[in-house]
Amino acid sequence: MKLTEESLLQFLRDELGVDVAAIDGTTPLFSRGLIDSFALVSLMTFVESSAGLRIRPDEVTLDNFDSVDRILGFVEHRAA
Repeated sequence: MKLTEESLLQFLRDELGVDVAAIDGTTPLFSRGLIDSFALVSLMTFVESSAGLRIRPDEVTLDNFDSVDRILGFVEHRAA
């Protein structure tokens, strides 16, 4: 499975209960309280399995995970 914007939004909606109709690619997920630290573990597991990579602890930052666009950019950067 490849991580796409569609699959990420579906995960946020179905698994984490985020109202994806109210967000876009740049909406801060953590900074606005849409996702908490407990949800982060599920999100990281989903990203790892979908993108086929292991996320190092030092990579878990707001720069990498605070929006859909940042998550997709992080995965793209790691895959390069």
